[in-house]
Amino acid sequence: MLLTRLLERRRADIAWLSAASGISETELRSMASGTPPLASQLKDLGPALGFHVADLYVLANTPVPEALTPRDPAAGSVVADLIRITMALPSDQRTCVHRLVDELPVELEGRRSAQPFAYDQQEAGCGAMLANLLCGNRNLHSLTAAAKTLALLTEGRVYLAPSTISGIGRGRVPLTPDRVAGFASALGIRAGDLAAVTDVELLEPSQPDDPLAADMAGLLWDCRKLTADQANWVRDTAASMLVAVPDDASDEDWNRVHHHHGKWWGAPRR
Repeated sequence: MLLTRLLERRRADIAWLSAASGISETELRSMASGTPPLASQLKDLGPALGFHVADLYVLANTPVPEALTPRDPAAGSVVADLIRITMALPSDQRTCVHRLVDELPVELEGRRSAQPFAYDQQEAGCGAMLANLLCGNRNLHSLTAAAKTLALLTEGRVYLAPSTISGIGRGRVPLTPDRVAGFASALGIRAGDLAAVTDVELLEPSQPDDPLAADMAGLLWDCRKLTADQANWVRDTAASMLVAVPDDASDEDWNRVHHHHGKWWGAPRR
């Protein structure tokens, strides 16, 4: 079902996907008919369909291998704050933050051995799938961090309480077009693809693509490799790029991030 919906959405065919993925047309037709894909097939399907392989595991309701899970669950709350700060910075400084993350080594020692909590997709369906993509695959295990990130990357259009995200993950809160589109922005997944997978019809006209949200969704993904200590260092480095906002500055010219001792700190819009 997953494969069928994505192919219909892309208006692609089995022959094209076979050439792009290296998977035989016979195997792909079997998957399109409802046969669950194998882990090895998901590895090849991800790049062909333009998905992170770890995300495709979640979409297929298959446990994500530990090697593809975030490095340190404790880093998630810090990363949510990093996103908030980095969004306010000018593009050259955002590029610097990306570079800091890219250049940090992957620390393999002490990697957690237990999978974090995941919502039951068999029971709660697409709501659980979206919650697992955001909370599990983006390392936002704190529902408060997940809610803040979702609001940030949708410019406040999708402002959900942590309990609402939990309700979506448990299948108790319905998915709506605006919520699906909001999750798509935070996840860096094309809204049409996510709508096809969840079988939710988006509202027309849809929101235009937001380059800043896409950039921050990419940063959120890249931060999966960080430990909590590394995430704290990057967050603090990004925060050091903020400057005092002039008292007479307008919101049109300045991004305000936090208020401290009677003074706003942020960055000029440029």
